Amino acid sequence: MGRRLHDRPAQVKGTRGARSGFARSRDMGENHPVNTHPRIASVAATAASLILLALSAPAPTARAGGFEIPEGGARALSRGGAFTAGVDDPSALLLNPGALIRLSGTHLLYNHVLVWENATFTREASDLPPGRDYGFDPLAPVKNDEALFPLGAMLIATSDLGLDDWTFAAGVYGPNAHGKKRWPTDGGQRYMLTSLDAILFYPSLAVAYGDRETFGVGVTLQWVMAPSLNLGLVVDGSQTGELHAYYSGNDVEARISLSDMTSFSALLGAWWRPTPELEIGVSGRVVPANLNLEGDFTLHNVPGQTQFSDAQLQVTGSAASLDLTIPPTARAGVRYRGLDGDREVFDVELDVVYEAWSMIERYDVHLDGTINLFVGAEAPNAVIEKRWMDTLSVRLGGSWNAWQQGDNRLQLSLGGYWESPTMPKNYEHLDFLAFDRVGVGAGVTAQLSNVRLTVAYSHVFQGSRDVDERYSKVYQQRPLDPCPDQCDSGAGWSGVPSNPGRYESSYDLLAAAVEASF
Repeated sequence: MGRRLHDRPAQVKGTRGARSGFARSRDMGENHPVNTHPRIASVAATAASLILLALSAPAPTARAGGFEIPEGGARALSRGGAFTAGVDDPSALLLNPGALIRLSGTHLLYNHVLVWENATFTREASDLPPGRDYGFDPLAPVKNDEALFPLGAMLIATSDLGLDDWTFAAGVYGPNAHGKKRWPTDGGQRYMLTSLDAILFYPSLAVAYGDRETFGVGVTLQWVMAPSLNLGLVVDGSQTGELHAYYSGNDVEARISLSDMTSFSALLGAWWRPTPELEIGVSGRVVPANLNLEGDFTLHNVPGQTQFSDAQLQVTGSAASLDLTIPPTARAGVRYRGLDGDREVFDVELDVVYEAWSMIERYDVHLDGTINLFVGAEAPNAVIEKRWMDTLSVRLGGSWNAWQQGDNRLQLSLGGYWESPTMPKNYEHLDFLAFDRVGVGAGVTAQLSNVRLTVAYSHVFQGSRDVDERYSKVYQQRPLDPCPDQCDSGAGWSGVPSNPGRYESSYDLLAAAVEASF
């Protein structure tokens, strides 16, 4: 017989084989699973198989940087991200490793999220001369043609390995984000971004120690892998002469391809239940992940505009590198449980989350190689200013255990959050749109014996932003005639603004999860 999900007998330390009775539930109104006569070797073999399955899962693809969208996991998403103290499924591996102690027996969680980015950019008219007309409209609204990002997978396995006070976990997941951009090469945003493909994922191992009814402390160790970070944008390849706000007769699309497979990070977490009605959780990323991305760059003609030969587009000795940091974070949550005897009827949780994104001041891309568009010229470094800010998020959510009959239960969840912006004014960019956010989420969880299914939806509102050309801080890349030293015959321009215009964006997320216990 399979063990019922979250039904666990109460126990006395040192008497694992002689438990009786049932403890109060943590989430769905009942209890947590456990073998009344466990055979440690058998459980360990099962757990090892699940861990190997988790680590061999296909890598999820996601964006990386100050760009994640609350929150990883369907249960958390349905509660507006308020799940630091209340997390009682394997997603505790990333949300609060201390809460893994609540999971006795063996659990397997698969979670998948679909992310839609609804983004539009409308270029502001420039005070610079328009230049040659190629039949394109640089002031027309443009959008990301890859609105749906379907690859947000998470797979986590946990097991107590037959031990009273320990829970172990292994899993792989990526940031809850949108990982692919395709903007037109002839649009008004072309000097800012034409494409972005980012793959980042975290193979993780975790362990928690504590008492399953009252407290737990835990750590998650992560191998951070970025097998692909590809960035495309149009650059003005002119050697000297006028500045071009929209189009140049020497435009080429530069594509930078980078990767790093050997970074490391760590999370710490703690969970405490001081009274039956109150739970407290704290967690955070205590070791930032320092990515040392390396690769190369290539040049390509802009369709319908430039026709350089293959020899001219060749970059001799091409190499590129970029250092990025996934910064420290901290989160804290307080959860109130509405109890009816031993049954949890509802809960409400308030979380505060801090993320230190100000560690990313700019993309400083170091380039090596010889550009052969006209005469051989050494490739200069490319700098894209970011000046990202630390973010603060306040989240409120909860769940209502609406129905129960035997081992079958139904839970409804609702929540919302506010999050401060990552991007400061005038540094807006289309790579990661992170303005003031208000998000709402809802979901339903059905438990059928030892299987739990969750479906959740969230909408993220972001305020529109307008950037005036006079105050823009993001500039066009001019590798052969850089500003301010040489461009426009040394007239001293600080650069050609590439990001003036109106930014409109929102996100929709649809998640589903299945969890089984054994």
